Amino acid sequence: MSEKSDSFIRQNSAPLASRRDLLKAVAAGTAGYWVAGRGAWAADAKPGEPPAPTAPEDKVRLGIIAVAGRAEGNLNEEGNAIADQDIRAICDVDEANLAKAAKRFPKAETYKDFRKLLERTDLDAVVVSTADHCHAPASLIALSTGRHVYCEKPLAHTVEEARRVAEVAKKYKRVTQMGTQIHAGDNYRRVVELVQSGAIGPVKEVHVVLGGARWPSSPVPSPQPGQETPKAFAYDIWAGPQPLIPFAKEFHPMNWRSFWHWGTGTLGDMGCHFIDLPFWALGLKHPTKARARGPEVRADICPEWIIASWDFPQRGAQPPVTLTWYHGDKKPEGVEGWGLPQGKRTGVIFVGEKGKLFADYGSHKLLGEGWDDFKAPPVTIAKSQGHHREWLAAIRKNDPSATTCNFDYSGALAETVLLGTVAFRTGKELVWDAANLKATNAPEAEKFIRQAEYRKGWGMDVLNTL
Repeated sequence: MSEKSDSFIRQNSAPLASRRDLLKAVAAGTAGYWVAGRGAWAADAKPGEPPAPTAPEDKVRLGIIAVAGRAEGNLNEEGNAIADQDIRAICDVDEANLAKAAKRFPKAETYKDFRKLLERTDLDAVVVSTADHCHAPASLIALSTGRHVYCEKPLAHTVEEARRVAEVAKKYKRVTQMGTQIHAGDNYRRVVELVQSGAIGPVKEVHVVLGGARWPSSPVPSPQPGQETPKAFAYDIWAGPQPLIPFAKEFHPMNWRSFWHWGTGTLGDMGCHFIDLPFWALGLKHPTKARARGPEVRADICPEWIIASWDFPQRGAQPPVTLTWYHGDKKPEGVEGWGLPQGKRTGVIFVGEKGKLFADYGSHKLLGEGWDDFKAPPVTIAKSQGHHREWLAAIRKNDPSATTCNFDYSGALAETVLLGTVAFRTGKELVWDAANLKATNAPEAEKFIRQAEYRKGWGMDVLNTL
């Protein structure tokens, strides 16, 4: 950090707000510039406007919310792009995880409660890598108090939360990025160019196949509630805004994804990564219908498999398209005859009027015969500097539009993925009114679209102010 930035911090840091006052301001929608000392990025800022640009060599002052699992991945990817910034605060509810991270970042203050971390006045941005149910509260408080946010997918725990997080990011003009890291890969860029060049013709059908299932794990967990909470694990804080239920050892450290109370299953975990590609290539936004089927619906545990479909309307000259997701070894009917690359069980299949195109994270292939003399379209999408680096560079430029997975784009992607889980849990085809976040034909879907009750004191009252 430059001397100018540190000097600004010393001169302009306001007293720390109490958590009560901070959350009251968030709920009232008036906390946009509560943070007083944001260095060179804030030196010339006016309330409600983005801070002024800064020298690119300055490091971004970061708070890291969660440090293990996917969070540790964010600290280690792209040549330590995040870890090489000015890490001033780290947070985790597990003492062992926090102690390990503290050794790596000895100058950083440590916290168990992300709300206390967000009371600091010296953070430009935060990286949120908590369990799904805390994505929205951490992001909402951070955005509403002037911080830029990188948040892991699926951005939120409910459809409504995803919409509101995106709205708050837009309101406060913050730089955002959802953690769909593969979006930065060269392969996705070449696939987008192929589809948009018209190589396979108009696309009316897309199949997204995930071989196997990740959550619930096998065997399906059957938690016995009321177990003793590990002393090193702050369960009450980890539960965040969720109504507190008896602890079960199956919740922590990773299997929370198997439970609707905390997570969103395999679809929520992996859907944003793979559905991102057709969203980008076809310019998708909000579906008009959603339906899903799978095993018997359980109130507590996510399904071992799902086949979910969404109908999207015409976009300009592009025809309506149906996108279908499969996991748990389910696959499109007749796919064996499509000529997929040998051994490929996971990927995206675009079905166009002129042919089919298969793609996974690192490869793609035009399917069928007649492609021997095909010449790929020219490269029009520039090589990415890296998913995390893109976010950091956009912060330095104060340009919320400079990230390719900003919350305006990725919020709609997350909404779609989460709507698939709603369709499964209701067992009905949903007629979707995206503008009003309503399944017009299924009032019973309401309890899955938006959460009726949150524990107080976690910043979720902001949902009532937008």
